[in-house]
Amino acid sequence: MNNEKIMIRDFILVLKKYSFAVVVIFVLTIGFSIQLTNFLTKQYKSEFEINVYSKYFKNPLISEIIPGVYNIPEMRFTIDSMVKEAISEEFIDSIATEFDFYKLDTDEVTLAKNRQFLRDRFSVFSTGGQSYKVTFTDSNPYTAKKVAEKTLAKVKSQFVDSRIATIEMVKQMMLNRLQAFSATQKISTKGSEKALASKSPDVLRAELKKIETNISAMSKQYNRSHPKMQELVSRKQTIEVWLEEFGQNAFSANELATISMPTEKVISEQITSKFYTKYHDFNMALDIEKQSLESYIGVIQKPQLPTNPMWPKKRLFAAVGFLLALVISFIYIFVKEIMVPGRRELLLAEAAELNTLYLGQLSSIELKPANKTDLAGVSLKDG
Repeated sequence: MNNEKIMIRDFILVLKKYSFAVVVIFVLTIGFSIQLTNFLTKQYKSEFEINVYSKYFKNPLISEIIPGVYNIPEMRFTIDSMVKEAISEEFIDSIATEFDFYKLDTDEVTLAKNRQFLRDRFSVFSTGGQSYKVTFTDSNPYTAKKVAEKTLAKVKSQFVDSRIATIEMVKQMMLNRLQAFSATQKISTKGSEKALASKSPDVLRAELKKIETNISAMSKQYNRSHPKMQELVSRKQTIEVWLEEFGQNAFSANELATISMPTEKVISEQITSKFYTKYHDFNMALDIEKQSLESYIGVIQKPQLPTNPMWPKKRLFAAVGFLLALVISFIYIFVKEIMVPGRRELLLAEAAELNTLYLGQLSSIELKPANKTDLAGVSLKDG
């Protein structure tokens, strides 16, 4: 215990001995580390965060043809793929051209390196659920904010354009199928003319059912004032007049179904009617999708102008300077203590100079003080 106390006391004495030098080392090292941040290139980060709602993946209009996504991990994987697809090489090159990051008229190897360097300044990661964050770093805070804003617009358009392109593709397929059905049916006046010319009740009933089917199908696309609709209504009225002349102007649906048995043409007309209805729904869906951008893509955090650089951090450099000052102070004290000779070394050197021998150091002798009686006795004897 005594030895430990002596060691601790000696350590404190050593620190006290070199306290001024240690303080100078700490001030200079920490001050240099902090001032170093003023000479390094600063990097600013601007970021935004979006959330893709679940209804984006669940469209009831195309769910019968293209199944929706109902699994959260699959949604997250889809969002990750679409965000990375938005930050494509074409988008990277457009950003580089607009903000003069690099030139496109260089060799392929240099262009690939510059493009990868710019891509590395983007950071894309999920923040949980269907939320995603994208960041961009640059030495100019205004440039970082503008690039982040353009990236946000590109990501949103990527989601919307992809959704609309899917519905447009299905719409075009529906239109092609409708054209194929129309080509087989060839809705024209020839059928009505033959029916009126035949003056046969069976033919008239079949033609009347056909016209009613056509009116039901075309009502999805046109209103009652359209010329084609008026033409079909006029034909229907003409056939009903002919049937009244035969005294058979009242027909129920069951009777008409019995008279005109389902044929391939009737089935084709029914399918055409359903396709017209679906085609009409797709047109409405496109109008809704184009006007509902914000309802599918929510912006949790918009790009902001960064005020504090993300690199270099003064606090981080101050902490590094503090640790470096500790190391330098330890090295300084250690070297000074080794270079300064101890008491034994000084005595040996002095003995060598006097051409004598150093025999060692005498231990200290503790003298006990005499008691009062002894002192009194000595004084009386002497007296």
